[in-house]
Amino acid sequence: MRSSSIARAFVVLVIALAAKASARITHHVVDKDDRSLILLREPFGFAKGGVMEIELKDPRFFLPENAPPADKTKFGFFVTEGKDEGALDAALGDGACVLDVDFVDVLFTFSDMEAQKKPGEEHVHAFEHRREVTKPGDYMLFFASCEPHTVVSFEVTTKFINKDANGHNDYLGRGEKALPSVYYLFFLLDAGACVAWAYVLGRSANKRGVRKIHWLMLALVSFKTLSVLAQAGRYHITRLTGSSKGWTVAYYIFTVCRSMLLFSVIALVGMGWSFLKPFLHQREKNLLMAVIPLQVMANIASVVVGEEGPADEGWFAWQNMFVVIDIVCCCAILVPIVWSIKHLRDSNESSEKKARNLEKLLLFRHFYVMTVAYIYFTRIIVYLLLSTVEYEFRWTAAFFSELATLAYYVATGYMFRPEEDNMYFSLKQEEDEDGVEMSDRARWSEV
Repeated sequence: MRSSSIARAFVVLVIALAAKASARITHHVVDKDDRSLILLREPFGFAKGGVMEIELKDPRFFLPENAPPADKTKFGFFVTEGKDEGALDAALGDGACVLDVDFVDVLFTFSDMEAQKKPGEEHVHAFEHRREVTKPGDYMLFFASCEPHTVVSFEVTTKFINKDANGHNDYLGRGEKALPSVYYLFFLLDAGACVAWAYVLGRSANKRGVRKIHWLMLALVSFKTLSVLAQAGRYHITRLTGSSKGWTVAYYIFTVCRSMLLFSVIALVGMGWSFLKPFLHQREKNLLMAVIPLQVMANIASVVVGEEGPADEGWFAWQNMFVVIDIVCCCAILVPIVWSIKHLRDSNESSEKKARNLEKLLLFRHFYVMTVAYIYFTRIIVYLLLSTVEYEFRWTAAFFSELATLAYYVATGYMFRPEEDNMYFSLKQEEDEDGVEMSDRARWSEV
């Protein structure tokens, strides 16, 4: 009852956060913020002819008591290329006003807004700015406040748009245009793997080889297939409308289920559950009870990171939390595999069945190395690829991540496929028979 209530609460949280998402059309409310620099849009790849549209509402700034009037040219919005992010940090560290450095492109300031104030108006309540991109590049949008001890409030809606071959709006960056096709491709491949695995289980259903873990693997592949389909639909709808609509909710729900199943399956396989033994020790249960809640927290952080946007004051804290929890989960699921390897190594030194134990030890080592390689590639190499490739090829990070995931699933399925002659089951049967023989010998010795 308690677990179902937690699950319902988590689904409600996912829907509430995802409903706030507007994808490439973003809306942020900044309320009495004292930061000198606010990132409003992460790097977006513009082609020539792309358009930036910014709509600002109710801009205000607040000064300390008895402070002199503020210089409105010190409050403004600017864009800069992603490659200049290091130089921007250096300028801030030197105490310079980033609106005055030469590598940023200032779009407008509060002073420019005042110039459009109508007679009799005390404040400018709304301001719109449109800029056509003449130089293709990977641009970020910032708000800068160069007046110390000043807080600002405003609402801002941004639209970053490219044009397709027919002149229609395309809300995906240049490096993201291939993503709908990439995800549709892997949806077909994952669906094929899911059907193949279901066929293998159906063919072997009446045989000794099918275990509970195999059905758990089928559920994992099914949710993986659905999450990739939702991701493909999400990017496709975003390209056309700038908003992912209901696809975001579906994507996060399927991704949460897939993530928890993935870590559970890896941990259970590493423990030997269902393959070698039908039970779990208390320490193994404790590990699962730790990993699954951590995965729930990691997915909550992922939702917030994906949908709140960098303008939110706590966004970077959520981002760091997601990274830390994800690393902890990755390390935790390696522990049961290490336990099994240590147990097999100790058994190999003391048991007469050294050949069989050595084969099992090698299999667990192969699974351990494969899992470490998968985690290392999808958590580190993919991130480095995303950070280093030219922005036009940013889609390759998603391609290689999905390829590595599919390869890992297929390899794991092959290693632990439900066959009666699988080394796991034949070894277990032999051990059981040897155990009976040894007990018989013991009884004869006693006689």
